[in-house]
Amino acid sequence: MSELNKTNARVSLRHGLLLTVSVTALLGMVGDLSAKADESESRPIVWIELGGQWDHMSGQAESFVPPFTVLGEQHGLMSAADVQSAPRSSIDENGSISFQPDGSDWKLSASIRYGRSSAKKERQQQTIATTTLSNGHVLYINGPDGYIDRTADYAARSTESHAILDFTVGKDIGLGLWRGNASSQIALGVRFAQFTAKSSMELRGDPYPHRAGPKYFSASHVSIPFNVYYQFYKARPVLERDFRGFGPSLSWSGSVPVVGSHDEDAEITFDWGANGAILFGRQKAQIHHNTTADRIAYLPFAPLSGKPKYSNDRYVNNASFHRSRSLVVPNVGALAGMSLKFTNAKVSLGYRADFFFGAMDGGIDTRKSATLGFYGPFASVSIGIGG
Repeated sequence: MSELNKTNARVSLRHGLLLTVSVTALLGMVGDLSAKADESESRPIVWIELGGQWDHMSGQAESFVPPFTVLGEQHGLMSAADVQSAPRSSIDENGSISFQPDGSDWKLSASIRYGRSSAKKERQQQTIATTTLSNGHVLYINGPDGYIDRTADYAARSTESHAILDFTVGKDIGLGLWRGNASSQIALGVRFAQFTAKSSMELRGDPYPHRAGPKYFSASHVSIPFNVYYQFYKARPVLERDFRGFGPSLSWSGSVPVVGSHDEDAEITFDWGANGAILFGRQKAQIHHNTTADRIAYLPFAPLSGKPKYSNDRYVNNASFHRSRSLVVPNVGALAGMSLKFTNAKVSLGYRADFFFGAMDGGIDTRKSATLGFYGPFASVSIGIGG
């Protein structure tokens, strides 16, 4: 009987120990789930970001320089290329939205970046014909206002726009070298890019000497007119270029705490990122330029030979080029910056760059590949929703 009691006691003790261990494990599991639930509740599942960037732009197209402007430049006039510089900078706007479900390391994101800028420049120049005497004095031919030597009147306007759209799916992979709230994410996606540029110009000039009125030869106070010639040139080019393409993209981004921690109300982090894409698209260029040359002659003695007193000869040169080409454009970029993070908000400052190799046709009469670059400081504000 005593042996039976001892056996029952041992069984009861074993059951008690098993029950205690089970309850302890269950409480531990519930506590762990509660901690994860609290952490999930403290992390927003949707982030909305708005920001801007001051972009410096590279990738200038070829300048349109007709022969008469080259001749004028050789005789002291300004270059026609001086007024044709495309916009060098722009203010971009960007926005993004990302979604990361509760308890998941995967994140879905969509973003857009858009910029537009323009440049306008006008310049006029004229020279007065002079001669330097042996005593060093400068003599104006026929008076300081009577003899305009050469003239140039150039005006150009350029506009450009660029848009970049990204759709990505990313996964947090963590960083083993840092503890705390350090994060790292690899993302795959699709990038779409569109670039447009348009330039229009009016170039007018006379690279040869001419007078404001008919020339006269004075001798003994007797003015005798003789033949005078004017040559006047004008060019009006319109240049349009664009590229549209899309393709797969790969990006890596991360952040490391610098000041503060995730347990505090705020922290400062160092952020970085790198991206690459291969864009398959079409490059187009529509080029049209028209150059006219007027040669006006004043012939006071022409009636003796039966010719008209004035003659006007015009030379016209028209050229149009329509080029379209399918191509593959590599794209690489990177960013670095700092962020001030709160539980449901973030403010970021940094520097970002993107380069699209050979994206545009920058030529005039023949194709010339041009690489577009956008780089400069950026700022953004992010708001977290949900969780």
